[in-house]
Amino acid sequence: MTTEVRPLRGDAEVERHAFISHYAFNQKRDEAAFARRRTYYEPDWCLGAFASGEMVAGLVVIPFQQYVSGAQISLGGIASVSCLPEHRRGGHVGALLRHSLESMRDAAQILSGLYTPHYSLYRKFGWELAGRIMSYSFPPKVTRPRLPQPQGSFERVGPDAWPRQAVLHEAHYAIRNGAFARTEKQWRNHVFSDYGSGERDAAIWLNSAGEERGYLVYESRTRPAAGSPFGETTFRIHDWVALDAEAYTAILGYALSHDLSDQILMLASQDEPLLHALEEPVHVKQPAGAWPGMMLRLVDVERAIEARPAARSASGAAATIAISDAAAPWNEGTWHVACDDGRVTAERTKILPDLTMDVGALAAIYNGFVKPIDAVRVGNVQDASAAGIEALTAIFAPTFSPYCPDDF
Repeated sequence: MTTEVRPLRGDAEVERHAFISHYAFNQKRDEAAFARRRTYYEPDWCLGAFASGEMVAGLVVIPFQQYVSGAQISLGGIASVSCLPEHRRGGHVGALLRHSLESMRDAAQILSGLYTPHYSLYRKFGWELAGRIMSYSFPPKVTRPRLPQPQGSFERVGPDAWPRQAVLHEAHYAIRNGAFARTEKQWRNHVFSDYGSGERDAAIWLNSAGEERGYLVYESRTRPAAGSPFGETTFRIHDWVALDAEAYTAILGYALSHDLSDQILMLASQDEPLLHALEEPVHVKQPAGAWPGMMLRLVDVERAIEARPAARSASGAAATIAISDAAAPWNEGTWHVACDDGRVTAERTKILPDLTMDVGALAAIYNGFVKPIDAVRVGNVQDASAAGIEALTAIFAPTFSPYCPDDF
């Protein structure tokens, strides 16, 4: 049976697409739930897979701009990948993923990202794990910042303050790898609320000169706990930025002032210097919680490489890479990658490669999550010369560990 993949046509197909997703992810399937879904997934972003004229699977491609080493690069976020159980193992999801790569390429979305618990599935189609999420937990009653609380003040804000927070967010993340340049819709639906459901608290910190230097978005949750008649309360910080030491200390102090909570929980990157900001880091729960982050893919190898800046110190570095990519054959071949004064180029070549890898292995090197020498060590890069490893290390070296604070 052949699978037809195409955009949706009309309200009935939009509702069928929503039904398939909500069924697969065990979500409510009433009109209110479908209406809420339409507030954060545009119909134009949806693809459906049809067998004998019936939609049996679907996914969504969400347009993002991702910060990568100072650049903003267009990325298609794959979400809501789902298939009805009676049609699974029929190749429908594979057809959707291949079609999505073509549509993203046509739309100049030269990167793609997704979250999943099924890494082996998406690795077959060229996505690779390229980030990590850390969760730091500590009790507010005994934890103290290392520095004294600075002069300044907090202003409690709501969703309408998103442009002010966006300025701070960009100042922090634009030089890093992984975060998204958020739209108003993303701020309102995914930061200030959980996919349009409920509303989180938020505050902006201003220093003694009245300058806005940090913010946090948070909520408190209480859940039953064994042996406690009151349950356990967690003060969960979903999103935060501190641009300097004063802001860092102030935000910690603000969180710790919620001392009726049993624990503070902060999401952060794997190189977050939190332990160095606390008087007694022993109070931080060890080991810190850690989860695999976003999977990344180069949709268009040539344009993705050329869109990513490199350090000026990498000038003169060059390597030839043989790339395999069964799901996006336009990327297949041997590429000469070279850096000159911070600009990277990728050109097809017929000379012998310095390194051989699939497109997924390149993705994890591209954003700095995996060092080339470690990719060789686990077998994801083969036939690697010392010169090739050295060149790729220089060209794709990150300043910070990649981290995406945005779910989708």
